[in-house]
Amino acid sequence: SCSPVWNNDYRFVLIKEPKTWAKAQSYCREKYTDLVTVQSDEDRAKLKEAADAVSFTSVAWIGFYKDPWRWSHQNTEISYEKWGFQEPHLPNTNEACAFVNRNGQWSDTSCTELKYFFCQTGKKLYSTFVQL
Repeated sequence: SCSPVWNNDYRFVLIKEPKTWAKAQSYCREKYTDLVTVQSDEDRAKLKEAADAVSFTSVAWIGFYKDPWRWSHQNTEISYEKWGFQEPHLPNTNEACAFVNRNGQWSDTSCTELKYFFCQTGKKLYSTFVQL
C-alpha cells in the first residue's frame, strides 16, 4: 500500500490578495506548490501558526473543493475534517469550495467569492511499501 508522508520543509503562506478559489489555485501552483492541504492536527496547528504570524483575523481559501470533497494537491481524497458548526451547508450544489476562519474551522461557499488564501510550499512524498 501507499501512504503519504510529508517532508519536513513544507510551510503555509497567507496571500493577502482576494481571488476566486480557481484563481487562488492557479496562483499557488505557479508560485508555490498548491493551495494548502490540512490532513492532520499537526497541519492544522501549522496553519494556525502561519495565520497568527501575520495577525490573520479574516477567512481564507484552503485547497478543498467538492468533487465530492477533495484536496487540490494531487487530487487527494479527504481523510481529515475540521468543519465548523452546521458546515458544510451547501449540500445541493456541486460548486462549493472551502475556506478556513481564524479559529481553524472550515466552511463552504461559492467558489467565485473573492478571498485571501493559503498556499503551501513543499511536496508530498509517497513511500511505497512492497510486500515480499
